[in-house]
Amino acid sequence: MKIIRKLALVIIGIFVLMLWSGIVRNVALGQRAAGPITGPIKTFSELPSNMKMAYKHYFQAPEYYLKTRAEDVNEINNLTYDLFGTYAYRDGSQFNIELKNFKNQDVIKNWILPIEFLGQHYEVGQNDRLLPSKLLPNRGIVASLDERPGLVRIDSTSKIVWFNNEFIFHHGLNFDHDGNIWTPGVKHEDGIIIPNTLSVDGSKIDYRDDVILSIDVETGKTLYSKSLTSLFLENDLEELLNKANHVKDPFHLNDVQPVLNDHSEYFKKGDLFLSFRHLSAIILFRPSTNKVIKVLEGPFSFQHDIDIVSDSTVALFNNNTASWDVMFNKFEFKPSNGTIQRKISHSNVLIYNFDSDSYNALYEDQFIENEIFTSAEGLYELLPNGDLFIEEQGQGVLWVLNKNGVVLKTTLKSDIDGYHYLPNWTTIYTNINF
Repeated sequence: MKIIRKLALVIIGIFVLMLWSGIVRNVALGQRAAGPITGPIKTFSELPSNMKMAYKHYFQAPEYYLKTRAEDVNEINNLTYDLFGTYAYRDGSQFNIELKNFKNQDVIKNWILPIEFLGQHYEVGQNDRLLPSKLLPNRGIVASLDERPGLVRIDSTSKIVWFNNEFIFHHGLNFDHDGNIWTPGVKHEDGIIIPNTLSVDGSKIDYRDDVILSIDVETGKTLYSKSLTSLFLENDLEELLNKANHVKDPFHLNDVQPVLNDHSEYFKKGDLFLSFRHLSAIILFRPSTNKVIKVLEGPFSFQHDIDIVSDSTVALFNNNTASWDVMFNKFEFKPSNGTIQRKISHSNVLIYNFDSDSYNALYEDQFIENEIFTSAEGLYELLPNGDLFIEEQGQGVLWVLNKNGVVLKTTLKSDIDGYHYLPNWTTIYTNINF
């Protein structure tokens, strides 16, 4: 009898589930078979799905969203001059590129790059980024698909002018005296990096060999490419290369800055300043002779964004990051006697003077007071009036500093409350011909 009763309960349960499933299906199809309770049933049946979506949206937001810290909610804006910037962010099925005036937070223009177009060339990931984006004449723009096969130029109406997927492009993007583009890249096949192989005492390891690239801004064609392994070997820089702290990514080239004129005794038009994160070094390279002119190593680590300030000075963004990617043999230790604390409180901008062979930090007190620090990426722009723009990449905060303190502190507001967009190498302008 008990078995029959249990079997009956199972049959009734299955019937109820079938009935409920039928009602839910009808509701989902837009029918009103349940009469006045159709609405509540629809809401109830969608609850698990909505909870899952909400969890992913609010607790597993894509990496291009950053949670806004309490100390970054209240912004500062004492700008008395126009300060324009281009930046990009992911918006569902497209990338949005915007030109904003940070003085009044007005978006002057935007461009759209559809994910559908990019998907024709490679599989677009949820956390893919578009960086940086640079203005061109006639309201066009060129952007790099960071660590993806593609450099793209679009016109003022967001129409694709050209698309170069010959290399995987990454990091900084700069124009030379002819208006052509210089940028880091790496060779690939179907989006997979083609490595070089290092052999040491019979042990072999594949590593990433970045290349220096020049791209014709009108056609998108590659004008120049140079393997960094070749550059280092041809200039007897194996000793510097042996210092790399990332075996599989020894160079990590993050900026190629062309020299635009011949006014300096230390560098000339056509030279390139190359910034290598994993060597904590900057090289002045002359492509016309294939010669390295100077190697800069100093009080900086994992630096980015080398810029020419004057005929005798250059500046760089010093991340001031400790290197932890080092392989140790396993030792047996007794319990530690204690821990030595090392606190890295801030990054900074250093100016190197060729005349005196010395480094000086710019607005160091402001960096320390505001604890401006990013372990990776980060950039700056020294403005004509002496103010300093900073993109604090790690926290996603944009700053303008001067000797009196903070002029601007802001974030890129997102469509999720409590989050802001990760800034993607904001390009700053103080004057635009729009």
